[in-house]
This record gives sequence, structure tokens and C-alpha cells, in this order.
Amino acid sequence: MSERFRYITLATSLPHLGSLFSQAKVPLSEFRLKQRVKMLSPEHQRLLNRVIEVTAWSGVARFANDQDVIRLAKAVIDDLKDNPTLQDLVRARMETRTAIAALRRRHDGQEDAGTISEWGFGRWCRQIETHWTDPGFGLSHFMPWISEANRLIQAGEHIAMERLVLGEVFSQLDHYGAGHEFDFEAIVIYVLRWVIVERWSRYSTDAARERLETLVGDILTPPTAADTARETPRPEEVLS
Repeated sequence: MSERFRYITLATSLPHLGSLFSQAKVPLSEFRLKQRVKMLSPEHQRLLNRVIEVTAWSGVARFANDQDVIRLAKAVIDDLKDNPTLQDLVRARMETRTAIAALRRRHDGQEDAGTISEWGFGRWCRQIETHWTDPGFGLSHFMPWISEANRLIQAGEHIAMERLVLGEVFSQLDHYGAGHEFDFEAIVIYVLRWVIVERWSRYSTDAARERLETLVGDILTPPTAADTARETPRPEEVLS
């Protein structure tokens, strides 16, 4: 079977995920998804895991500092030289992460951006540095969600903040998925959507909401090296 036909077969076998917050349960189990993505070529399976590593919390949480995450992102972008759509997707995710990190740093009392090159990524670093005291860092035109994110962080609305961010990331995936239906990019974007839908579905009950409060509270405080070693799964365990 040719690669093109395999990928068409794979793409058409994946059930529609629906909108992010409409699913009580994910329409495809992790086990079945793992089995299906084995139809990808070995190189594409490797690249898929690289993208997951840099975009999923379970991937970046294993790093001791932000500079290591930035180095990883740059390496993954270089690795995706034949896939410009995925390069742009990783850049956008890192820029979103930088904006959220800036909001949290400011909320925690940081008076300025400091050496933003040590923790920030992408084209908006100088803007954030220059407009540190502006609620949306002067980025509201480019990131319409950022002012609401600032309000939610200030109010301590962790679940609402999580919902807002996941919704924004889901919208990014919709944007970069346009024009890709039966190719490698389409499969990667489907898997990243699945990761987000699965994550949110785990927080649909009251008990899960309490768990989310704890999780998001932990995320606001960077993990120690010991915490990371003890609790964080390896990226390849997410979807390998």
C-alpha cells in the first residue's frame, strides 16, 4: 500500500471529535488511536512524538527551566523543515505559552519582564517587555483572548482560565488544519485535537473539577526537579 493511500485510509478511519466542550467522552480510545497512528511511516511517527513533546504539558514539564523548553522548540521546528504548517503551529503554541507565562509572572508580582529571552519565545517578546504594565501587553489586537485571560488569572478562576486557553489552542489547530485533509499534517493536528479533547473530558465530573483545580494550581508553580522526576510521564508515553 502506498504512503498516500495509507494516510487517506488512516485519516478517514478517525472519528469526528466535535467541538471541544461538547464531548462527555472521547469518541476514540487512546489504545485505538495508538494502533491507528502506527500506519504512519517510522519517520512521521518520530516527528509526531516530537510535536507532542513540545506542545503537551507532560512533555515540557520534565524540563528544569524555560531555556530548555525554548531549545527543544527550536530543535523541533528545525526537525520539521519539510512541514512548514507544523513549524508555524509549534511557533504559535510557544508564543501562546509565552503570553500566558508573562501573565502569570506579572500576577505573581514580577515588576518587569526581566531577561525575557530566558523564558519567552517568538515575535511578541519585545512587545511584552515594552508593554509589561498593559493588561494585554498591547497584544489584544493579535491575541483577542489575552485580556480575558488576564482577568481570569487576577480573579483566580483556574478552571475558566484552562477552558479559555484550551479553546484558543483548539482554534489554532483549526486554523493550521485548513487545507490539510489526508496528509501527515492532518494526522498530527487530529492527534493534537484528541489530546485536548481527552484532557478536558477528564474534568467533566465534580471530582474531576476538583482535580483540575489542584492541577492548575500546581501548574502555576513550576515543579521542582524531584517533582518532575517522580510524577511526569515521558513524552513517548503520551501517544507512542
